[in-house]
Amino acid sequence: MTYIILMLICFVLLMLVRIPIPFALLASTLVYFVGVDLPFDIVVIRIMRSFDSFILLAIPFFVLAGKIMSRANISDRLISIADLMVGRLKGGLAYVNIVVSMFFGGITGTAISDTTAIGSILIPTMVKEGYSKRFSAAVTAASSTMGPIIPPSLMFIIYGSIAQVSIRDLFLAGALPGVLVGLAQMGAVKIIGLRTDFPKRTRKIPFMEGVNIVKNGLPALVLPVLILGSILLGIASPTEAAVIAVFYATLIALFGYRTMTPGNLIEVVKDSAVETGSVSIIIAAAALFGWVLSNEQVPQYFAQFLVDNVHNKIMILLLINIMLFIMGMFMDAIPAIMIVTPVFLPLFKMMEIDPLHAGVFMSINLITGLATPPVGCCLFAASIISGESMEKISISVLPFLAANVVVVLLVTYVPFVSTFIPSLFP
Repeated sequence: MTYIILMLICFVLLMLVRIPIPFALLASTLVYFVGVDLPFDIVVIRIMRSFDSFILLAIPFFVLAGKIMSRANISDRLISIADLMVGRLKGGLAYVNIVVSMFFGGITGTAISDTTAIGSILIPTMVKEGYSKRFSAAVTAASSTMGPIIPPSLMFIIYGSIAQVSIRDLFLAGALPGVLVGLAQMGAVKIIGLRTDFPKRTRKIPFMEGVNIVKNGLPALVLPVLILGSILLGIASPTEAAVIAVFYATLIALFGYRTMTPGNLIEVVKDSAVETGSVSIIIAAAALFGWVLSNEQVPQYFAQFLVDNVHNKIMILLLINIMLFIMGMFMDAIPAIMIVTPVFLPLFKMMEIDPLHAGVFMSINLITGLATPPVGCCLFAASIISGESMEKISISVLPFLAANVVVVLLVTYVPFVSTFIPSLFP
């Protein structure tokens, strides 16, 4: 146990000096191996076994499908549909930002692509219409956090592979909470709008123009329906659905919207390979780190400690959420979910908490960190696009983070919110 403590201290110190998370995980784990004199062959074996899962093959295909749709410039079409729906409200562009993030999250499943694709269009537009830079960047960064919740979701794929939970059920379980996050953030815009003179779209869109807007955006909106539909109907597994998504995205990008060429497609494949490689390094490093914790029975000790010392289930769940929120402030969501899942699973089993329900509230909590300083990658991307400082955006994003926290607590203490839709599809 002494070397476990030393490993954790090493990891924290490496994080504080801004060593990339995968290398911090690997370096701190090697400290443990040297200390207990374990053969380094185990390192290679555990890293290889971390990829010994068919479901993880879905990750590169979902990444590629999202990249294709993002490069195909579909964000302007989705923005037009969102503007048609909510653009006439006071603060219309802020609502548009949130609604289009719902659409985009259902297509790409990632947050940072949402921030860059939507932010590069909407942040300058919002500033031109009279919104402040800090608010425009804040709402963009916060709304992007819906991407990893609304299916398809890379986080759910990774959590499901570790916790042995159905990916289909996780996708379904994330749908309603993801929409609730969007509605809560719209509520934040409404409250802020009570004391701020937000502009709104004054021009009424003619009926036929609206029909054309929907018609142009419909092919993109079909993608999430295609993914979930093929899984629910038993036509495809999540991995096979990811392959279908790639073929569909390629077809509409090349022959539907005609916004990509074969040359562009090759570039997208290269970019996707690099991103998949980055995710794979994180998966390998976090899996090795998690194996060490499991080998020393840290999850069991942790679970027993909480059960013995905190006798209130509500308080235990609150403590877990606080721990996750703090972790999300300093660590990306994917390595975080890989580290904490093996630690918390024994505790959830002792407390008779459905791992499906647990996966949803853990994921929503951790993705909130994507828009939370000091490490939030969506916040950083929005800062670069807007040219506004992180410090100023961090203040403006607080109401939206509070909205996320409200949804986290709702999902945590009302399991029905996440388990209702999966229960409809036995």
